[in-house]
Amino acid sequence: MFASLRDRTRAVPFAAEIGALGVVFGDIGTSPLYALKQGVLAVGGTNFLASDVLGLLSLITWSIILSVTVKYVMLVLRADNDGEGGILALVTLLDLHRSAIGLRKYLLAAGLLGAAMLIGDGVLTPAISVLSAMEGLEVIAPELDHWVVALTVVVLAAVFLSQRLGTERIASFFGPIMLVWFGSLAALGVHGIVQAPHVLAGLDPRHGILLMWDHPTLAGVILGACFLAITGGEALYADLGHFGRKVIARAWLAVAMPALLLNYYGQGAILLVDPNAARNPFYDLSPDWFDVPLLLLATAATVIASQAIITGVFSLAKQAIELGYLPPMRIRYTSEHNEQHIYVGRLNWLLMIACIAVVLGFESSDSLASAYGIAVAFAMVTTTILFIAQVHRAWNWPAPAVWGLAVAMMAVDLSFASANMTKIHEGGWLPLSIAGLVIFVMVSWRRGLEGVVAQQVRFTEPLDSFVLRKDRSGDAQSPRTAIFLSRAGAMTPVALSRLSELLKIRFETSVIVSVWIASRPRVSVEDRVKVTTMDAGFVRVDLRFGYMQQIDVPSVLGPALSARGIDPEVAVYVIGHERIIPPDEVTRPRDVLAHAFGFLARNAERSVDRFGLPRSRTVEVGYPVKL
Repeated sequence: MFASLRDRTRAVPFAAEIGALGVVFGDIGTSPLYALKQGVLAVGGTNFLASDVLGLLSLITWSIILSVTVKYVMLVLRADNDGEGGILALVTLLDLHRSAIGLRKYLLAAGLLGAAMLIGDGVLTPAISVLSAMEGLEVIAPELDHWVVALTVVVLAAVFLSQRLGTERIASFFGPIMLVWFGSLAALGVHGIVQAPHVLAGLDPRHGILLMWDHPTLAGVILGACFLAITGGEALYADLGHFGRKVIARAWLAVAMPALLLNYYGQGAILLVDPNAARNPFYDLSPDWFDVPLLLLATAATVIASQAIITGVFSLAKQAIELGYLPPMRIRYTSEHNEQHIYVGRLNWLLMIACIAVVLGFESSDSLASAYGIAVAFAMVTTTILFIAQVHRAWNWPAPAVWGLAVAMMAVDLSFASANMTKIHEGGWLPLSIAGLVIFVMVSWRRGLEGVVAQQVRFTEPLDSFVLRKDRSGDAQSPRTAIFLSRAGAMTPVALSRLSELLKIRFETSVIVSVWIASRPRVSVEDRVKVTTMDAGFVRVDLRFGYMQQIDVPSVLGPALSARGIDPEVAVYVIGHERIIPPDEVTRPRDVLAHAFGFLARNAERSVDRFGLPRSRTVEVGYPVKL
């Protein structure tokens, strides 16, 4: 989302680190609003013991150290794809989307599952974050507690409605606001710790072990509650391309992690002093005079966290679209300087409706916490699986070291995933259902595309054979240059084949353009165009884009054609438009996928818009495709 920030802030000391606070750590930075509170509720609410508080703090501390600091900061951030991170970056780094056979098929499934889980997280994170901030009214002004849900809906609606304006102008404020937020977290934490310094005993991991031992029937619920402290850890990897590993590591180690730990221990100290603080230890930690400013600051921080996750979902969706796992949706680029600033209108509306529905359905962060976390837990497991595969493939580690790393990382991740499974009947079904729907869309679209390409191969012939055919010499010749977009690469575009066979038309010059998406985020200008002259009347052009780049065919194709004496400003673009005909009867699972693909294809963005083609010079040739 903010890749250009890394370039803009190099000349200003610590500016990049401050910027990272507003982009990378928005989600995990707002976890103190609800994480320890849910842990206390898990061990019995106001009936907790001092040892329970120390145990919860121990589990939270070591979860942050092992899962975020060791796993992500020290290890996973090193597995970048040309500087980009995220679960789909691992998929492309391993080239799973091009050759998914054998074991690679299961690795691809893991990657898509993780991506689907993160999209589901885009519904829950804004809901629980903003709702938790607004619940401060229950502490500050109890007489206004009935306004919590309504105000949450208003704030969320404002967040989503503002997405179309773009984030470039307000992005520069995110970092400073989050710096103030983390500073406040740390100061409040110190304020609490001085009242009960013995709370620091929670640093000892034995307290966490004893807590689990003393409450064996609640171990899963307790660990699931403590996991809420590290939701957002996946953002460190997803936002790698925005700032780079060193900047993210410095911001985490110097600011975010110390502030979070101090605040958690401050909340724990308040709980030891006053057990009634279990109702909302975050706000009870605050002095009375700071209550209203803290509420406003918490609201701003949760808005920033929501903004970060929403734009992260936009970026993830764009990657999935370009890799062929989601149907094309209209993407508007909101910055002239950075093509990662995007707005996906259809997805934004779906997220807003789902997010508000979740708030209205669950009504409190306590209820929503049962649904939250399970999506992130499974996404972390899939990231670990793909990361280990990349270590084995490219890092040249000896097998025992790879297996040792795999066992250690999976032990932590699977513990959290299994703990979150206890939440399924209390609301965990929601993110799993969202992820399941996303997976269904992904599989339907991918299988449908494969079916369309297979049908096109049957309809047409290899382009080389078409060019060499002599029986077209009598066709009527148009003096225009026609640019055909080809989906099947070396095969003749269906539109070209049908114009030749049905209308007996040929053009003075036919340019066959294939758009390829590379397995890396960006393709340099010099590697983007390859032109092959097939004969006097046919030219083949291969265009390559990275999966993070804006696809504008005319702007890239024009200079290449001009260099060969072809005027791109008068050429006609001819594209094929498939009319999908699914099976009449639904008797097999593949028939269901075919019907779903038909629906998605009818509502997908048209090629003329996706590739930036000039509407006044574009002709669509429709043809039926029966799946």
